Amino acid sequence: DHFGHLQQVASDNSSAKQASEYLGGQVILDRMAPDGLVRVGLGFKVGGWHSEDLVTVCVLQTLLGGGSSFSAGGPGKGMYSRLYRQILNRYGWAESSEAFAAFYDELGVFGLSGSTAPKRANDMLRVFAEHLVKLAVEPVTDEELNRAKNMLRGNVLTQLESRFVLFEDMGRQVLTYGHREQVLQTCAKIDAVTKADIKDVVMRAISKTSPTCAVVGGELADGTISSYDEICRWFS
Repeated sequence: DHFGHLQQVASDNSSAKQASEYLGGQVILDRMAPDGLVRVGLGFKVGGWHSEDLVTVCVLQTLLGGGSSFSAGGPGKGMYSRLYRQILNRYGWAESSEAFAAFYDELGVFGLSGSTAPKRANDMLRVFAEHLVKLAVEPVTDEELNRAKNMLRGNVLTQLESRFVLFEDMGRQVLTYGHREQVLQTCAKIDAVTKADIKDVVMRAISKTSPTCAVVGGELADGTISSYDEICRWFS
């Protein structure tokens, strides 16, 4: 009612954007951090905001979770997530480890990132690769999946209790989709994610796209980090 008098502006085809292209690759930056640790990231292409895999990747990110090797919290802080149990609690040299997902209009990037001492940087890369392959060949447990879906649903509902977040969400959805999806629809999509969905989305990511590897830190001697060709062979 308040904006009905505004006229839609015709799009200018001359300024049409080019389609995004995912390339993959490897970047190693010799840049010493104040804490002396090396940051490691390993990711793959997934779908973007309009992909049917969007909610599945969000559930997967929650299931993997992660954080730093020290947490002042207990249950409810994600310490039962897979990366906490199978990386941070297993490898004393892992200072941090967490799953990430970055979504854009046409595509997204999903992967694992963490920090460790320079001499352990390649070990962390290898462990990340092993966990991604494991997700593609072995289904997650019912307990892990249900916990991840409950946590993601709870996070969504808690965030939307804030009027500021609610209005921002409305604006972002209208700009991205042209409409706003009701929260009950979002929760239904979360509940519908299956173990097969998670296995399938990871398998497609690691088998049909090239890995992206980034390592940032000091004291990285030549040969410390596996070559890009070798990293690609880990997933072949």
